[in-house]
Amino acid sequence: MAHFISAYADRVTEILHEWAGPLFFKQEIVEVPGLVAGLLVTYDAIKDDTRETHDGLTWEAFLERMSVVKPDWRHFDRKVMERLGREPQKGIGGWEGRTIYFLKGGSHPEQWTEAGAEQALIPLLMGSTVLWGSLIRRTVERLREDVPTGRKHFREYERKVRVIWRFLFLGELGEGQAQSRTEPENEGVEIRDLVFANRADAGFWKDLKDKYSVSEVVVDAKNTDDLTHDDLRQLYCYLKPSLGFLGLHRFSFQAIAENPSLQSNIISELLSTAGCANTL
Repeated sequence: MAHFISAYADRVTEILHEWAGPLFFKQEIVEVPGLVAGLLVTYDAIKDDTRETHDGLTWEAFLERMSVVKPDWRHFDRKVMERLGREPQKGIGGWEGRTIYFLKGGSHPEQWTEAGAEQALIPLLMGSTVLWGSLIRRTVERLREDVPTGRKHFREYERKVRVIWRFLFLGELGEGQAQSRTEPENEGVEIRDLVFANRADAGFWKDLKDKYSVSEVVVDAKNTDDLTHDDLRQLYCYLKPSLGFLGLHRFSFQAIAENPSLQSNIISELLSTAGCANTL
């Protein structure tokens, strides 16, 4: 039988994958029956999503586990947890080292909901941009190790690009939604773009929205080292007033570093009225 924290833990995993991309997470559901229940999430050197349930811990065993997160837990006052058990809407949460944790006093299944997971985790992530940044940096540094080039891996590459963009432009661009389009003249090949709503109230993205009708930003994530003129043309033709006239390719730097004619093409596109831009 699933533990009453399981649905909460599932939603935590979903959110973490949305924000942190391809990292995997180990979850531990911990419970001292009647005294405390909680979820611990670690992500260091984890090869796949896993979950363990320890629902019969003693208070001493619980403190021993939490002391691995932070040594001060060895001296945590049991009476504090007992008081929290009488106020189940309250809890303790944090991000220490490479462990995220959520704890509530007592055993109150009604408090461990999917909505509760969102309310607890999302503010923690938004308030921990430095730590989140380290996850994003690792994602970028291991990009080619984790995702080889080629169409077979394009969905994973797309997901990583979406996560990186969300981190870079948090609060200015929306989450990024995948949209599909087909190229009839190219044997009906399906092309997927990431479309980010432009929500900026000031700065660079607001200027683009006001001056060039960039209400949405189109990012074509190319999992290739061989960007072609046709790729540029396809994105250029896709831009329209309802989206705005800014589209971006995300591809390998090597694709243009060794191709002077492509460099010239990119510059020409950047100077055109329907700004088909490119990022490296």
